[in-house]
Amino acid sequence: MFGILGGVSVFYAVSPIVAAVVTNAAATTPLIVALYTLAVGVLNGALALRYRTGRRSLTELRLADALTTAVTCWMVAGIMTQLRPATEASVSLQLGVTYVLIARTVLLPSSGRRTLLVCLLALIPVGAVATWLRATDLGREATPNEWLLQGYVAYRSLAITAFLATLTSNVIYGLRRRVHEIARVGQYVLREKLGEGGMGVVYRATHALLRRDTAVKLLLPTRISAEDLARFEREVTSTAQLTHANTVAIFDYGRTPDGVFYYAMEYLEGGDLERLVEYSGPLEPGRAIWILEQVCRALSEAHALGLVHRDIKPSNVLLCERGQEGDVTKILDFGLVKDLNATSAAPVTHDATLTGTPLYMSPESITSPDAVDSRSDLYSLGALAYFLLVGRPPFTGTTIVEICAAHLHVAPEAPSRRRSELPADLDAIVLRCLEKNPATRFADARALREALLGCASAGRWNATSAAAWWNAHRDRFRAHCEARRQSRATAADLAGAETEPLRIDLERRLRGRARSD
Repeated sequence: MFGILGGVSVFYAVSPIVAAVVTNAAATTPLIVALYTLAVGVLNGALALRYRTGRRSLTELRLADALTTAVTCWMVAGIMTQLRPATEASVSLQLGVTYVLIARTVLLPSSGRRTLLVCLLALIPVGAVATWLRATDLGREATPNEWLLQGYVAYRSLAITAFLATLTSNVIYGLRRRVHEIARVGQYVLREKLGEGGMGVVYRATHALLRRDTAVKLLLPTRISAEDLARFEREVTSTAQLTHANTVAIFDYGRTPDGVFYYAMEYLEGGDLERLVEYSGPLEPGRAIWILEQVCRALSEAHALGLVHRDIKPSNVLLCERGQEGDVTKILDFGLVKDLNATSAAPVTHDATLTGTPLYMSPESITSPDAVDSRSDLYSLGALAYFLLVGRPPFTGTTIVEICAAHLHVAPEAPSRRRSELPADLDAIVLRCLEKNPATRFADARALREALLGCASAGRWNATSAAAWWNAHRDRFRAHCEARRQSRATAADLAGAETEPLRIDLERRLRGRARSD
């Protein structure tokens, strides 16, 4: 508000002088009036600069609001004492302070009560000046009754201004509070939408007390069946069990009074591996190993607890900076996790249900989705490694059926056939991860990590390399990720829905085929 008032005041101070220069005529406004108006502009401009940055206490901001508004109105009154005829100056004074108070009402969040107090502080002295101006314009000494009449006329207009400002402020302030309440989930204030999936939508939020940026995932209102709610709760409880630094941390879980389920997790400013390859192209072997071994460490903890992720893919592994370290990976989205230790008679993901993302699914997750174990994640991780090194997944196709058939029956082409400079040892590790038979893959994520660290390229990318890359590319990489997020959000709005991970009920299809036969 201070900046706007300052700009308008400077404009009014300079405009008569510019008009006089352009028309080559004497200025119609006295110089003292221009100087007074310029002083108002300088005052508001200085306050705008002071309060533009940095945190201020609420008491200081409220005092600055009240005093600046009142002083500005008083200075307008002082300016009008220099103009004649006095009656016109009185009308201009009332219009001027009305502009100031209405601008304050629109631009500053304020309760009706506080606005009324500011109006009284500003308008009582202004009304006295307006009364004096009207009385002096009579051409003679005013009688007591005439003073009362002129005061009534002046304060009547100012009272209407105060009433309208108070009413408007009360309405706007109430609407702002309502919007704030709607955008609040538990202790978190939602700021901006980050993304949307088949089951939930993720917002950037701020904890109301800690002022810490947080990512809040909400269960979509359209996904409130018992199965979807159980899956949402499973995602929270599964992730909350994990403490490894390369797994996203869960802070909170709850339900709003409106019945919206949510959980809060750490906010990570970076981009997923899909965005990374889009931005920089296929990775050099050393960097790919640096990223993959971190994923292996996170999966080792999950597998030790009997949890199979079942949806390892580039968009579910985020690359960011943490604690001044670059290229830190975080595994996201445990919504499709399978608990191998679960004894429930009614599992959330039913038998004979194919679950995952086709480009990175293991063969057994297609043929026997109820029998997958931790080695299924290793296959998906091998497909992820293939993507990082080559820039495309091992199998592609025009239909889901074609992609699934390739996972089942087609041997993957060696990464080095598509990118000749890739070393043979890393080539062999990726192909072993992509074996059709789980028994011929690595025994577990720990064994895969050891094999990766044994590669000749393992030491060619380190913390220093990561820090240098982020220093050189941080802003451009984040801008790329943000642009892709915005374009994806726009496409989702146009389409009306997001594409979720593939989930096909094979039993239902088989029953339908049997009936048709």
